[in-house]
Amino acid sequence: MNRLSKLMLLGLAAATVGLSQTHDANASVFGWFDNFELTLESKTKGLPLTISTYDFDGQKIDQVKAKSADIHTDAAMSKTDKDFNEQSSVIDVDYGNKRMIHVGSTLIAYEGMKNYEDQFSKHINIDDHQKSVPLLNSMYQDFSNQWNSQSKVVMIRSQSGKPIAVFTGDNVSIHQTEMKNATKFVINGHRLFAYRCDYTVYPMSSIKDSVHNKVTK
Repeated sequence: MNRLSKLMLLGLAAATVGLSQTHDANASVFGWFDNFELTLESKTKGLPLTISTYDFDGQKIDQVKAKSADIHTDAAMSKTDKDFNEQSSVIDVDYGNKRMIHVGSTLIAYEGMKNYEDQFSKHINIDDHQKSVPLLNSMYQDFSNQWNSQSKVVMIRSQSGKPIAVFTGDNVSIHQTEMKNATKFVINGHRLFAYRCDYTVYPMSSIKDSVHNKVTK
């Protein structure tokens, strides 16, 4: 689909999804459209998601890899206030003909991307890692060939502030959802969903500068 066609569909997307679901300061018009497109795909045929849950300290509890999944507020538990804001934190993860009901602990789901934190933690013991060296600096040194072409780093943390996921991309937009305690991202056209998480989006240049300054000291 070319850009002109996308622009023609923006009016329909606005009516269907609602402009309130996007942080305009963080999402370009095309990032907003990508979010609509991914949301529509999720609702109609599902997305091929890797879904992981974590305890308070960021330890992975379980992981499901689904070919077709959709995440939404549990209808039976749904309750809204007078302004129609969702008050229930109970969510459903529908995948295949199965349903997982989830509330409380941190959950992330993503498709089409690599979680660098998973790969990094396989060969680095974070507890023994030098506390004076920021985690992202070390990850950049390990994955510099893959990271150099990207302009942003997205770090997701558990409720206690422990890093659980790191993604990179040139185009990153952040979007509100109808679900309580949940945020959607679009990273290079792919979906990242974060429930009960902290997050920070860093410019890649700041990571590069930090690594360079450390090396030259």
